[in-house]
Amino acid sequence: MNRHPAHLAVLWDESHLWGLLLHRALQALDAPFTLLNAGDVKAGSLRALAPATLIVPGGWARLKSLALGEDGRSEIRAYVETGGNYLGFCGGAGLALGSERGTPFLDLCSWSRKPAAQRLPNFSGHLRCSVRHEAGSYEAALPVWWPSQFAPDDTAPLDVVARYESPGPDFWSADLEWSGVAPKEVGQWEELYGINLNPELLRHEPCIVRGRYGRGSFTLSYAHLETPDSPDANALLCRLLGLGRSGQVPAWDLAREEPRWADEPLRAMQAALLDLIGFGQSHFLLFWRTPWLLGWRRGVPGSPLNFLLAMIWQARHAGAPPAARDYWARHGGQCLSQCREFCTRVRKYLLQERRILATAPSSPESSASPSLQRSKQELFGKFPGYGGLYGDILRTLDELLWLQLKP
Repeated sequence: MNRHPAHLAVLWDESHLWGLLLHRALQALDAPFTLLNAGDVKAGSLRALAPATLIVPGGWARLKSLALGEDGRSEIRAYVETGGNYLGFCGGAGLALGSERGTPFLDLCSWSRKPAAQRLPNFSGHLRCSVRHEAGSYEAALPVWWPSQFAPDDTAPLDVVARYESPGPDFWSADLEWSGVAPKEVGQWEELYGINLNPELLRHEPCIVRGRYGRGSFTLSYAHLETPDSPDANALLCRLLGLGRSGQVPAWDLAREEPRWADEPLRAMQAALLDLIGFGQSHFLLFWRTPWLLGWRRGVPGSPLNFLLAMIWQARHAGAPPAARDYWARHGGQCLSQCREFCTRVRKYLLQERRILATAPSSPESSASPSLQRSKQELFGKFPGYGGLYGDILRTLDELLWLQLKP
C-alpha cells in the first residue's frame, strides 16, 4: 500500500481535552491531518486514507478500546502490520499495549501497564528525561499529565526513546507540589495518603518506547509532547512525526476571549463554569496551574471541570459549519439546562467536600463520606471513567466539536 508520507490521521474518540491539545499542536506545526472516529476506522478509512501515521491522543484506554470494538482494533492492527506507524500519547499509548484481564487492547506489543501498587499512581508536570533519538542523546524537560507506567516484558524488549530522570520545578505528586516536600517528610505524606508519592520510583523508568509490528512501527509516549508552550516536548514531537523542521505549540489561555461563533448558550455555559471554578478557588479546592490546566485538592473532581471548560472554549473559538449549527440547534438548549443544573449541584458538592476534607482525606476513587460519594457518582460517574450528568454534557459537546473540527 502506498502511504501518504506527509499525511497524518488522528483518532478522535474518548480524547476530549487531550484531543483538543493534539489538534492545536498539529495545526500550530502545520502538519496535515485528518480526524477519524471509531466508526470511520471500522469502515476501513485507514485502508482508504493510508496515512503515514495514526496518532491516538490521551484519554481512558479502556474506553477507546470499547469504542473501537474488535473490528476497529483489527483494522488498526492491520494498518500497522502492513507498514503504518502508530503514535500513542498516554491513554493512546495504553491502548497499544498487551490486553488485560477483561479489557482487550491492540496487542501491538507484549508490554503492559504496571499495577497501581507498584507505580507512582498520580503524578503530573515536567520531568527531566534522558532522550535517545536519531538526533543523538540529550536531556529534555517532558510533561506528563497523570499517566500510567510501562511494565516491560524482558523477553520482548522495546527501544527506549526516553527515560525519566528527576522532577522538574512544576512537578506534582498527587496534589503536592514536590519542590516543597522535604525528603524526611515523604514517608509521613505516603502514610497519610496511602499511596506511593516519591518520584524516585520513576528514575530510569521508560517514558517513551518504540517497536515493530509486522512491516510497521509503533511509538508509545506517556509524555504529552503536544503540551502547549513546552519547547523540548514540541521539538521531540516534530522529530517523531518526521516533519523535517522544529516548531513550538503556542500557549493556550482559556481566559482569553476572541470567539468566532457568537452562540449564546455556549457563552452562558462558559460563564457558569468559570463562576463555579471561581467558587472552588475561593474555598481552596481548585487553582490554575497553567492558563489551560486546573489543579485541585486530591479527591476533588477538578479534571471534569477543566474538560468542559476547554471544550466549550474550543466550540466558541472554532468555525460552525451547517452540520454543527443544526446539531446544536437541536441539543444546545438542553445542554445549557444540564450545565446550569450541574454547576448548581457541584457548587453544593464542593462545599460539602471542603467540610469533609477538614476531617478525613478523599481520593480520586472515593470521597471520605459515603453520602458524598453517592452525590459524586450522580454528578461525575464512577472512577475510572466518567458518567452521570457530567457524562451527558461531555458527550453532547464532544459530538458538537467533532462536527466543527472534522471538516
